[in-house]
Amino acid sequence: MGDQKRLSKRKRRWLGAITATAVTTLMALSALSSAEAQSCTLQDATQWQLALNDPAEEQSPAYIRRVTEAFLEACPQRPEYYDASRIAGIAAADMADAPAATQHFTNAGPMRNLLSNFYAMGSFLAIGEGRTAWRIRDQVVERWRSRLERNSRVSLTPLPQKQGMIYQVRFETPDRETKLREAWVAVPFGPGWPASLGFSSERMRLALRRTSTGSALSGLEFIDLNRCLGRRTLGEIEDPISAQMYHDKALSSLNAYLADPDVPRGRDKREIQICVWPSRLLPGPPKRLD
Repeated sequence: MGDQKRLSKRKRRWLGAITATAVTTLMALSALSSAEAQSCTLQDATQWQLALNDPAEEQSPAYIRRVTEAFLEACPQRPEYYDASRIAGIAAADMADAPAATQHFTNAGPMRNLLSNFYAMGSFLAIGEGRTAWRIRDQVVERWRSRLERNSRVSLTPLPQKQGMIYQVRFETPDRETKLREAWVAVPFGPGWPASLGFSSERMRLALRRTSTGSALSGLEFIDLNRCLGRRTLGEIEDPISAQMYHDKALSSLNAYLADPDVPRGRDKREIQICVWPSRLLPGPPKRLD
């Protein structure tokens, strides 16, 4: 009889433990199910991406920022969060909201897109974070340099100067649009935007010249200095010149730039300065005639 009582008591303890475990498990499953129901899914990300291209909405920076920040707030764990942060940063910068832009760019982490990085640099400069801005510049230049060095159709030569680095870039095949076959890129050691100098025979510009002069000028080349806020034509070449003359002209022009590089000055420091056509400042592999 005593053994039966002890067995019955032990059985009740086991049943109680099993019941408690089952209740705990059910509660955990219920909480997990509730969390999954509240968490974002691929459908939420797709809806955000569709909203970015909604033909019924004007795709203004304010609209893009609003729908993207709503997605970021609702879905911080989605893998699209980083790209959404980048897009929100660009939209905020276009709205001249530098503090919000820099926060979004920080949340975005490392960005491969060239334009996004230049937006980030301008935004950090606008809030007085020059050290961060030029650190981003150096990271972008290093990725650009590494990418070209891995390309078998490109030759890149670093040419250290007193006030910065000049990279000589030769392309095996000229770009199909600009006909750019050689470029020199200057990057200041201290604060300052990159700049580039190239010799090109862009089809559109040759066509405009043909229209205005009536002559073909098939051998004409333009000497262009690309700076952050625009392109300046330094001269034109109608007759072939030696490679050494190209080289000397490029080094002379870019060393003059390195002595006084483009940086936000005066009132501009309170504004977001976005470089136009950053791909001209750091030219990539040419588009081929495939």
